[in-house]
Amino acid sequence: MKKAISLILCAALFVSALSGCGGLGEEVDLGLENTASPEPSPESTEAPSSTPGSGDEEPAGRDWQALWHSHDMDEVVLTVDGSDVLWDEYFYWIYSNVSDFEAMYGQVDYGAELAEGMTYGDYIMSVVDQYAEQYHALLKGAEELGVSLTDEDWDYLDEQVELYIETYCGEGTTDEEFEELLSESCLTRRMFDFMNETSMLHQRLWIDVYGANGELYPAESALSWGDEQGYTTVKHILILTQDEEGNALDEAAKAEKLAQAEELLSQLEPLSGSEEIETEFDALMNENSEDPGLASYPGGYCYVPGTMYAEFEDAAAALGDYEVSGIVESTSGYHIILRLPLSVDDVLFDYGYGLGYVAAQLDFNDLISGWVEEAETVPTELYTDFDLAAFLG
Repeated sequence: MKKAISLILCAALFVSALSGCGGLGEEVDLGLENTASPEPSPESTEAPSSTPGSGDEEPAGRDWQALWHSHDMDEVVLTVDGSDVLWDEYFYWIYSNVSDFEAMYGQVDYGAELAEGMTYGDYIMSVVDQYAEQYHALLKGAEELGVSLTDEDWDYLDEQVELYIETYCGEGTTDEEFEELLSESCLTRRMFDFMNETSMLHQRLWIDVYGANGELYPAESALSWGDEQGYTTVKHILILTQDEEGNALDEAAKAEKLAQAEELLSQLEPLSGSEEIETEFDALMNENSEDPGLASYPGGYCYVPGTMYAEFEDAAAALGDYEVSGIVESTSGYHIILRLPLSVDDVLFDYGYGLGYVAAQLDFNDLISGWVEEAETVPTELYTDFDLAAFLG
């Protein structure tokens, strides 16, 4: 299974924010791997078609619109590094996260304990707080780095908003009509714009600091990260000793396969240890290898320990750059392995992206995570007095 490169903010909010003009919301990776979370309810595994209040049946006494309008939209709930988190923003994080939660897990007693010292309501509020902290910490971090939206970014935002309003809400929809549609999902136009502008700023920050494809991230830093993770880059020639159904060939057929592998190895051994071997290896590999993954990984495999057969990895680990192994036997067949130096262009087997790009993305995540961890959050009385569990029931 490929690993996902999770960015702190969703890269594009338009589709999720506008789809149907009533199912409003977006995704943010909150890094909650170490936070307790409930098991999905078997009867509640489908993705939501809308947010609370837009057609879903709500528990008795739950009135999202009334709660939304119970405070002024400009009232400050908390500050993050001096940046105000207003009621319309904070409420929407609550609103959308409850929707996602109940779509996945079903309705629960939010006052009940999820883990020691944490109720279901506490869990939701911790997620809400992280949304607010991430968005506002990013604003400050970008400002400190001198990164802001360009004129082209603003033009793109305007064009996309106009396009999606027309696509999903109908041609000729006025600003007032659109704002009314947003309000049905407890979303102000200001909050809608804030999400999209911050998402665009996230992209601008990535491009300005790391490059569109991570090319501004220092190669030595990427390679150092790759070495720390234990990545090894190899090419190999595989001569299968199995049939198409995975059944082992008979001894006579295996002997023929071994002889083929030995002949190929004899052509490569004189070049072992020299850079020139890669050209000859590629020619023999493309002509003879029966590796089913060759078409997908023509540049070889860049993997971490525990990915390949143990005997394959042991043989590769014993090689220096541009050295070729002897014949390595696995349950699949006979392998001839060429060890290559690690490169930022190597496609990582567990990610499906180049090493330099992955290292840059992960460093970008660490950059923003650091801003969030260092952010100073100051709650107001509205924050401390708010009781989500009492409202949700």
